[in-house]
Amino acid sequence: MLCRGSNVNIKTYHAHKQKVFEFDESKIIPDILFDENLYLKENFSQNLYEGSSVTLLEAVFQHFYVFSTNNGMSKSAMSNALQTEKSHLPQPNALPPTFKEAKSLIKPLLMPLQKYDACINDCILFRSCDNGNYSDLASCPICQEPRKVKNSSQKVFHYMPIAPRLNRWFGTSNLCKLLYANKVYSNGKLCDFTDSNVYKNWYTDQGVFGDHEEQQTVPLALFTDGVNPNKHLSTQKSMWPLLLTWINLPVQIRQLLGPMLLVGIIPSGRNGSEPKSLEPYIDLLVDEILQLTEFPTYNSYRKAPVKVKVALLQFLCDIPAYSKLLHISGHSGLRSCGYCKETGIYCKHLSKTIHLSNRQFLPENHPLRSSNRFSNGSVELKKQPVRFTNEEERHLREIFDNKPNRNQQNNFQKTTGLKGKYSIMKLPYHDRNQQMQPDGMHTIADFISHVMDLLVGKSDTKKVRLCEKHHQRFPQTWPQETAAEQVAIEPPSKKRKTMSSETLPPAPWSLSADSVKEADRRATAIKYPAGVEISPGRHFTKPWTLRTMNSKLQFVKTGALQWCIKGLLPKRQETTLFTVLEVIVRMTQQEFELSEIKQLQDDTHAALALLERDFPLSLQNLVTHLLHHIVDGIAENGPLYGRWLFPYERANGWMSRQGLKKGGEEATIMETYVVYDWCVYMMMSQKMMPATRNTNSISNAAAFVREKMSNAISIDSVFTSIGRDEEFQIPCYLLEQMKNFDNTISSSMPSSAKKIHSLVVSNKSTLHHNVRYNGISSQMNKRDSSFVSFLNKQNKVCFGRIAFLIEHNFPCEQSRYWAVVHCLQNCSFESGLWKGQGFSASEFIIPLHTLSDPLVTSEFNGYIFVLNLKS
Repeated sequence: MLCRGSNVNIKTYHAHKQKVFEFDESKIIPDILFDENLYLKENFSQNLYEGSSVTLLEAVFQHFYVFSTNNGMSKSAMSNALQTEKSHLPQPNALPPTFKEAKSLIKPLLMPLQKYDACINDCILFRSCDNGNYSDLASCPICQEPRKVKNSSQKVFHYMPIAPRLNRWFGTSNLCKLLYANKVYSNGKLCDFTDSNVYKNWYTDQGVFGDHEEQQTVPLALFTDGVNPNKHLSTQKSMWPLLLTWINLPVQIRQLLGPMLLVGIIPSGRNGSEPKSLEPYIDLLVDEILQLTEFPTYNSYRKAPVKVKVALLQFLCDIPAYSKLLHISGHSGLRSCGYCKETGIYCKHLSKTIHLSNRQFLPENHPLRSSNRFSNGSVELKKQPVRFTNEEERHLREIFDNKPNRNQQNNFQKTTGLKGKYSIMKLPYHDRNQQMQPDGMHTIADFISHVMDLLVGKSDTKKVRLCEKHHQRFPQTWPQETAAEQVAIEPPSKKRKTMSSETLPPAPWSLSADSVKEADRRATAIKYPAGVEISPGRHFTKPWTLRTMNSKLQFVKTGALQWCIKGLLPKRQETTLFTVLEVIVRMTQQEFELSEIKQLQDDTHAALALLERDFPLSLQNLVTHLLHHIVDGIAENGPLYGRWLFPYERANGWMSRQGLKKGGEEATIMETYVVYDWCVYMMMSQKMMPATRNTNSISNAAAFVREKMSNAISIDSVFTSIGRDEEFQIPCYLLEQMKNFDNTISSSMPSSAKKIHSLVVSNKSTLHHNVRYNGISSQMNKRDSSFVSFLNKQNKVCFGRIAFLIEHNFPCEQSRYWAVVHCLQNCSFESGLWKGQGFSASEFIIPLHTLSDPLVTSEFNGYIFVLNLKS
């Protein structure tokens, strides 16, 4: 087994665990023994009023579901709703009239919430821990700040333990059953983190779980980040939620808030500032995880007592959060990369660190290593930078902690990129290098933003040109100035900067003013299908129209960015940029063949080296450097798609909307979350369902997983029609065409069918998004382009616009849904894009399962171009 980065036998592992942590696993029992019989109590099952079919608990559940899922519904608003309903129900009735009484009713069913006083400077929690017993102290023993002011605690941390929720999950048969569901049907592909080498190694003889049954393990991933609940107000505040993901839950529910466990929110400092340290709060979480390393519980699915192993094995954060959580340098340091020993170069002209190590990732015989078109015409001889071993890193952290003063510690950090020890290192299996994964979401979105800012000239400043001059690159772009001219430096208090009166020479990496207008014109003419969150607009001069990280990524993945700037840059820069964008599209795909990963890695390293050669060095920041590590980590950690931070950002959004009590947002959110957690439990266990629920709700996702387990036939795809269906008689000429695709169809079959104008196809066995096909009559605006591709009988690529869809109850399940299309004529593939001209008047019918996803198109010079189908 793995202990402090070394492989040891199981006897040594448990001996170390007992010695260091004084831990006796045979005595560990969850704080709460879960008992489903609680729900059978008479006061819960009583009728709401005489003759009612609704029980009191059902009525209260409906109100709490609305309260906890609405955007910031206050307690008084729920009390008003209860009082209004109570007055309209037959009298007498049992419905509680206020929020307080309703919560008191369900209090025995809620998970416990613990409260700890905290030092205002985040030095300690006033509790008993390994470092001492602080529970009765009146002031912090480190900074001497008082615990309370005017008999009120200066800072309070609300913590929701893991153990009761795990015990509840294993003790509820409908939830425990989900652990035995098939995760993702990979068919030999890399589709999810659970297909990765890292995950599989956890269950080897030397892994943290050994040969323990996978369904009786709880591998956890930790996410944290700063959140401002007052982002729509002038008041600033930085609180830090702690979210845990149960990694081996089915992918359909793993990253939904509820199965994703909120354990606490680290409160902000004085005046809403960022907390000075996360350590005392993380230490509380680590202590509980150590207690739960192996704990007994009852497995309701197997109907037997079992031992469950819990381990914190993965971290998903952005760079600033990693810096605070794992004590590494931030993005501005010379040793800012947390994944290798690469050292950046400080550029005095840009006033930031740049990373010129792209060629080090190339094979030793690669021609770009000897190219003279890089910084100062240098040849690259260094090998790919390596990372610290776990033993090396622990030793360096000890050295840091033993430094006599802060100044020496800062100097040591600059040379190593490491600070001192942190609480998570108490876990005997912790290995930061293996468990800290690059943040693909922010990294790629930031890279795209940097590229677009450079293209429009926003970030192409005199400082950028001086940097190029310093490195003897692109002499035609250097600013022409006399020796006496200097860059004006304004005091920090002044926003307006003194600009040079001269105009910078044209640069090959930026668009001219006319080219920017042309790029904007193309961006406004693109037609996006339903499901793409981008709207056509002037994205180059109005970058806020791509306001989310996902929209930036979609702008590249749909081919829209490439289309907008095609032919507007010099050939070398365009080829290089398109090569970089192409590897970004490939590295963000949802599944991989194992055989294609090595080629993707080589292509990415070469593309980023070309970017360093053909674009200014201002792009060579930590974001660009991390792309090397992102693509290198795919084989070990699985596709980026399963590790996006989007679900956590959505959870942060839910929290922001619940923080109604200004100054006490953290407490309000945690109290609301306790209720939300119970509502999610009721839905997922199928004890109760909300009166109205979304088609993508947690209850539906859990029900789908259970149905998959008990169903012998494939139900991977779920079809949902949108809008009003019509009765339809399939014409004979369409029936004849249908026979070409399905020989079970005959002319004697009934021709009656349903005509559908919009259909959503959900592939729920994977992480894929829903796909919506729209008929022409359903298109409410131009961007809902139901434009698709398919192969005809001659195996030739064809394109068409869906006129409408039909549903027919044919014997063959795949022949149930069809699309009637008008085909695009004169199709050809030129310069990397498909194009066509005009639509045929004839209708063709195609099986829905043979169609591509709806495509992104644009009209130009009388042709329709397809932007996101490259071959």
